[in-house]
Order: sequence, then structure tokens, then C-alpha cells
Amino acid sequence: MSILQEDSPVQKQAVAIFFKRPEHRIALLCGIFAITLILLKKADALPIQNTGPIVFLWLGSFVPYLFGCILILLTRPQQGRWQWIEVGVILVGAALLRVALVATPPNFSGDAWRYLWDARVTLHDYSPYVYIPDAKPLVPLHDSLVYGQMGYHDVPTLYPPAAQALYLLSYLLAPSNIVVLKAIFLCFDLTTCGVLALLLKRRGLDPSRCILYAWCPLPVVEFAVQGHIDVVMLTFVVLMVLCGQSTTYRARLLTGLLLGLATLTKLYPLIFLCAVLRRRDYVLLLTCFCTIIAGYIPFIILGHGQVFGFFSTYLNQHGGNGGIVLVAIQLAGEHLKLSQSSSTLIEHGVAGVLIIGGVLAVLMLRLRERINVEMAILILIAIIFSISSFVYPWYVTALIPWVALLLGPLWTETSKGVARISARSIAVLAPWYFICTVDSEYLFLGKFAWSLYYILVYGGICALLLLALGVGLSHIVHKNELKILEGN
Repeated sequence: MSILQEDSPVQKQAVAIFFKRPEHRIALLCGIFAITLILLKKADALPIQNTGPIVFLWLGSFVPYLFGCILILLTRPQQGRWQWIEVGVILVGAALLRVALVATPPNFSGDAWRYLWDARVTLHDYSPYVYIPDAKPLVPLHDSLVYGQMGYHDVPTLYPPAAQALYLLSYLLAPSNIVVLKAIFLCFDLTTCGVLALLLKRRGLDPSRCILYAWCPLPVVEFAVQGHIDVVMLTFVVLMVLCGQSTTYRARLLTGLLLGLATLTKLYPLIFLCAVLRRRDYVLLLTCFCTIIAGYIPFIILGHGQVFGFFSTYLNQHGGNGGIVLVAIQLAGEHLKLSQSSSTLIEHGVAGVLIIGGVLAVLMLRLRERINVEMAILILIAIIFSISSFVYPWYVTALIPWVALLLGPLWTETSKGVARISARSIAVLAPWYFICTVDSEYLFLGKFAWSLYYILVYGGICALLLLALGVGLSHIVHKNELKILEGN
């Protein structure tokens, strides 16, 4: 189905005019891919000191990407073997984009170096959840390559056990080799692309929609270049949704295992339990929590019970790139001249209400089959991001698969044949706007001009959500008016 409108003779005629042969669309996609790759490679060639030009080239690469997405979304899907040829072109393009950049050292984040440091510490029988990098026992492990390029020398690690296991795997394969670590992440990323195409096909959608993730510059930059662990969590979650479609014993067990692994990678996916849980789903619950407990046991032993590391401190920190709700509370607190402790108390209270309320609402809607899994996960991620102390660009990659699965026709027809704009589709455009603009954050890190970022990014999100709300309310009013007229 096209995003522009539901299937119609007008759409079919437009496709016939612009794409008389199926290979025409594929050829155009290849041209779009080439432009995207050129822009990303140009950014890759610039020295790190040129932050502005690098970021603008990254943002510029979203232009051909969006053109490719619009091409897929506004036209009819390919049929037969041409459909799979097109999907193959998209997946091969995704691999080439990532392979072309995987050897580039991380330039805007030292997190990947911290991953290798955690592995080094663990292999020397120290718990990364207990010892900070600057601790005296770890001084002999210091070097200029890993220790010298990572950040946060004064805090223990934040990353859960499944993430630590992958760091150990990379370190055992090639100690201190950042490219090997990113190559492992690349395998997960390409798995996400393929599973997303399969999910789209199973949902009755064009599998070529996987281009929304596969060719998006955001995961290419944040995973292939910067090397962030979020890529692994995202793969586990997408696989979880794929397995969660089945009600068999084996599928429920595997769904619980994947949810547990996702939680052991980034923690917050645990709240996705309410999105995949079914009535009397004891196998999923047991498998999920047993997986989490089993993952923590080695580090509980190694750290004598200390396994949360930097997490509690992280929750109480504040950054200019905080979530939209957190930023609103901070600005209101400054205006009302509230103390820092009072603002923090309000933030935690609001966060608790939103998380608990969101989880209960999603669970109730899912059990009543009022929303699908993709929408439930998108809502839960939005809640988490809105109250987070920091929302870095690599966090936002978690939104992309659900946008690809949920973005529907902007124009739909009522039962009486009247065309109307879709409030849901406008609402789904809000996270896509966030995805396409969040890299501008790099222009503001370390500076104090965050108000411009809020206007550019959060302002656009709010505008789209308010528009969706207005359209939705107008539909409700119109529907009620029709009922009154029919009653008379």
C-alpha cells in the first residue's frame, strides 16, 4: 500500500507513467544509494576538528535517503521476482554503506573504546561494575589506545551483561581492535535489516520499506562509525517481535529469551514485556526473567553483589539533550525558581507516572487487541525518551523499524467514499522527523545554545503531534455530527 493514498486508479496511472518497467525504479534506487554513499564518505574523509561540515554532510545525506523512501512509499510495490530483486538491492546497499565506513575510528564518541576497556577489566578478574578506570588496581591496564580514547574515567560501567559478553567476544578475537568490535555490530545491524523486510512481508506491506532503516544515515553513522551497542538491542527486539507473532510453546520461549537478551543489553526493553505478553503467558515470563537472572549471576559473583555500576548516578544526571518532558520540567522549574532538589523530585514523580501509566495502558490495550505490537513498542520508546536525562542520536535508532511498519496512507477513504487525512499517519511522521534531525545535536554538544535545538527538533515533533491531535479530534466531532443527523 502507498503512503500517499489507498490504491486508486489515479495512483496506478501515475506509476505506469513514471515506472513503465520495474527496473526503472531499481535503477533510480541505485542512483540514490550512490549519492548517499558519496556524502557519507565525504564526511568520513574530513578531520574531526571540522565538526560543522561533518554534521552538515551527515544531515545532507538524509536528502537522497528521504527521496528513496518517498519513492518506495508513494508507489506500488514491485511484484513477483522483481520485488525480491529490489529488496536484495536494498540489503546489499545497506551492507555496502556500512562496510565502507566500518574501518573509520569513532570520532564523536568514545563509548566503543569503553566497551573494549570493560572487556579488558573483566578478563583481568575485576568487575567493571565495581572498579572505575582510574582505580589504583587498574592503573597497569592503562594505555593510550583504549584508555586514552574513552571517556568517563571516574565512573564504573553502565552496560549490562549481554553487552559485556559481546565486548569479551570481540576482545578475545582481537584485543583492543575497534574494527573487529564494529564488524560484530555490523552483523547484528544487517540482521535487523533482513528481519525487518521479513516482518513487513508478513504484515502484508512492501518489504522494500526496509529501506527506511537499511539506508538511513543515522544507524549507518552511529553503528558503523561510532560503534554503539544499541545496534544489538535493536536486533534482539526486532527478532522478538517476529517470534512473538506465533503462539506455539517454542515461539513463546524464544520470545521470552530474546526479550531477556534485549534487557541484558540496554535494560529499558524490559518494559516491552507488556507489548508481547499474552494471557497466561507463563513460558514467556519464566524464560525472560530466568535469562536476565542467569546473565547477571557471573557479575554478581565477580563484583560481590554490585552489578548496577554507574546506572543510579546516570539517572540523576541532566544534559542539554534531555527528553522533551524532562526539558519542559527543567524550564518550568527555572521560571518558577524551584530548587534543584524540588525539580528533581518532580522529574522522578512525572517519570514514574508516565512509565507506570504507559505500561498499564499498553498492557490493557494489547490484551484487548486494540493496538498492535509495533505501535505499543513505539509508544513505550517515546515515553522512555521523553523522560530520559540524555537522548543521544544513537538512542533514536530504536524508533526506525516501527516507523517503517506503522507509516500508513496519509489520505484514506471513509465508508462513504469521502477522502480524509489520517491522524495516525501524521503522528507516526513525528518520530521520523526526530530520526532525520537528531544528528544536528552534534552541533550543540559542549555548547549552551540548546534552545535552538529544542526549537528545531522538539518544536517540529510537537507541531506534528498537535496537528495529528487536531485532525483526530475533528474526525471525532464530524463522526458525532453525522450520528446526530442520522438520528434526526
